Amino acid sequence: MVYLSMLMALEDERVFCKALDAAGNALGVEVFSFAYGAEEMPLLAEKIRAFAGRPMTFHGPMHGVELSQAPLRRAPDAYLRAFSLARQCGARHMVAHTHETHVTLEDKASRMRYCEDNLRLLSREAAEYGVTLCVENVSLPNKGAPLFDEAEYIALLQRLPQCRALIDVGHVHCTGWNLARLCQALGERISGFHLHSNDGREDAHAWLHEGTLDVSAMLKIVAPYGNRADLVLEYANTEGKTAEDLLRDVSLLAM
Repeated sequence: MVYLSMLMALEDERVFCKALDAAGNALGVEVFSFAYGAEEMPLLAEKIRAFAGRPMTFHGPMHGVELSQAPLRRAPDAYLRAFSLARQCGARHMVAHTHETHVTLEDKASRMRYCEDNLRLLSREAAEYGVTLCVENVSLPNKGAPLFDEAEYIALLQRLPQCRALIDVGHVHCTGWNLARLCQALGERISGFHLHSNDGREDAHAWLHEGTLDVSAMLKIVAPYGNRADLVLEYANTEGKTAEDLLRDVSLLAM
């Protein structure tokens, strides 16, 4: 199933909504909010009601939530609000970032432990809402030392059988990970892919043909998973684009 991330609609919803209308229920929505703050929840819930009947998946909160710096006793309020909304929408998956802040080599080991323990706790709380936590590869160059490198990310998922993997191919591209090896190692544990491009150095969430990602090679690797994993176009914006442009990229993912 192909989904459009609401990330691209944060500044201007027109292209996003026109593409959804043109495609009908053949396109799903990945609900996105940076914070899931209490004050924004009524408006977010109202927007989501417009997508009733479509498949939905969720991206968990990023701002104000750091899973790698201290032990959690319970899920942060932002996650609880997101879990509750996901349950209302019938969404089964929610993406979780391993970390948001800068990592040094000195604090890497302790933060890896905190993150793993917190993901384990968070996944248990997610399950109470009927949601499976999907751990994304997030060790980007601008975040310092990789909290989890490629091998460590694979090992992390193997130690968290209650979680699934969300592979962000843009992150793979700018960290130099091996997408084929990653997919082979994780196999049926993969819940979905975030699809976007960049210049191979910085995470830009560019459209597929606007960076240096080898799109044809990427699609050949991802294709075998298309029937059982979510394919999410996670573009940063739609400035200068049309709904037709977006639907052309959607058509690339017909598998």
